[in-house]
Amino acid sequence: MTIKFGKILLAASIIILSGLVGTYYLFPAAVFNLLVRAERVAGGLEQNTIQVQGLQFEFLEGGQGEPLILLHGFGANKDHWTRIGRYLTPHFRVIAPDLTGFGESSRAADNDYTIRAQVDRVDAFVRALGIPAFHLGGSSMGGNIAGVYAATYPEKVTSLLLISPGGVVSAEPSAMQRLMTQGGANPLLAEKAEDYDRLMDFVFVQAPFVPRPIKQVLVQEAVSHRPLNKEIFTQIRQSWQIEPLEALLKGQEVPTLIIWGSQDRVLHVTGAKILAAAMPNARTEIMGSVGHLPMIEKPRAVAEVYLEWLP
Repeated sequence: MTIKFGKILLAASIIILSGLVGTYYLFPAAVFNLLVRAERVAGGLEQNTIQVQGLQFEFLEGGQGEPLILLHGFGANKDHWTRIGRYLTPHFRVIAPDLTGFGESSRAADNDYTIRAQVDRVDAFVRALGIPAFHLGGSSMGGNIAGVYAATYPEKVTSLLLISPGGVVSAEPSAMQRLMTQGGANPLLAEKAEDYDRLMDFVFVQAPFVPRPIKQVLVQEAVSHRPLNKEIFTQIRQSWQIEPLEALLKGQEVPTLIIWGSQDRVLHVTGAKILAAAMPNARTEIMGSVGHLPMIEKPRAVAEVYLEWLP
């Protein structure tokens, strides 16, 4: 009887395992969504929705304390903050939106994705949430938006976190800028799977492991979003020339922490020194052996630096 029961249990285990493996390979989107939810739970974050001026904003929210608004970069989404979220939600009410045109939020009806337009929509978003003042952080494009926001509404920004922000036009040309000046393809835009591998290698020193079925989902998203992302990238670069970040933040006294990866190939690390020289209350932290997205590559280290620095 015991032997028979053992055989039944083994057979059942094999069937369950086969089902899980089949789901993993046949339905990668479902598995991807489960993994995303699991990482959000680990970060103490859950997804919410709000309608603002006819636009739908999807955002992650969690934690207790003073509000901390986090803005993702170009081609990214709110889940770029889930890994660092677990270290921040014990101290803050963390809010990370999908900026319009990215993730699950609406596309801008006027198709205006300039930095200034995105600043205006972020302000409408935080006003809709009823938040009069907050800590503000951003990565890459989101750092550019956060910096312009702080220059525009300094009375609302308690502190500013800039992670490899865009818009510092007087920095040395980055590897990406040199490549594009020479006629090369934009490494942040993907047309096929090989482009996505190139993108990951470009933004990370040590890219996080992504199983092949999950990568299929990410590749499909990157390819489907390419036309809009290409247009947004063009508008962002135009914004840099009109309103350089170092000029807008010159003399701004908001307490600011600037974090940059020493091996950032997207935006040159010399931008950190330039911004720090322009702002009287700024501190820089250059992270060794890190690329363009320190909060993903070394989330705990970034959080520790940030929490230790907070005024």
